[in-house]
Amino acid sequence: MSEDENWPAGTRAEMDTPSRTVLVVVAHADDAEIAAGGTIARLSDAGVRVVTAVLSLAETGVGAERRIGDTTRAADLLGYELCWPRKDLPLQVADYGEVALVATIDRLMADIAPHTVLTHWRGDGHVDHALTGRAVAAALRNYRADLFSIRPAEPRTIATSQFTPTVFVDISDYVKRKAEALEPFTRRRPGFRPVDGIAVQLTDRFHGQLSGTEHAEAFLLERQHGLGAALPDG
Repeated sequence: MSEDENWPAGTRAEMDTPSRTVLVVVAHADDAEIAAGGTIARLSDAGVRVVTAVLSLAETGVGAERRIGDTTRAADLLGYELCWPRKDLPLQVADYGEVALVATIDRLMADIAPHTVLTHWRGDGHVDHALTGRAVAAALRNYRADLFSIRPAEPRTIATSQFTPTVFVDISDYVKRKAEALEPFTRRRPGFRPVDGIAVQLTDRFHGQLSGTEHAEAFLLERQHGLGAALPDG
């Protein structure tokens, strides 16, 4: 198997080039690690700049400080640049209002100028995730970037069974690093259900089986410029 065989379709020749930038836009700290942690680490190791923007912070006080610290640690482990788009982050994405949310992502797109964007699927069962996915899609009206949706993070929702991925990234060599980045989020905290690390690994294992490898992360191609290696520039 070649080194770049399992890159997302249509970006294989582009995403492993140092001049390329991937922007990951997520509603909450831990969303990127759950659905795309291995992919982010693999891109970073290939010399791709990865910026992850977290739109909300669902805790205050000491809890918020701990969550920021855990996310900063995950960013260091996986190799991405952590971006908090606002100093006064709301507790939930819905607090932005859709117009202000799109404007926030417009500014991110202008500042970072990504070639590829990963974000929540618009059909995600979590309201904040769906709002984020819709806002990113709206913001891309002014930018020429490929768009991939990440899988729903919550396996208990109907949306999980409705998500039909079209792109798989082999993360077999990144399972341990992904689990290490997620570990702080698997701890119990008052008022929050911890991330189920076993469920995350089983999902990656399932997607690996679908794509002919041990572990994979799955994405839905929403928009692509070009025809992969055959016509990469579109």
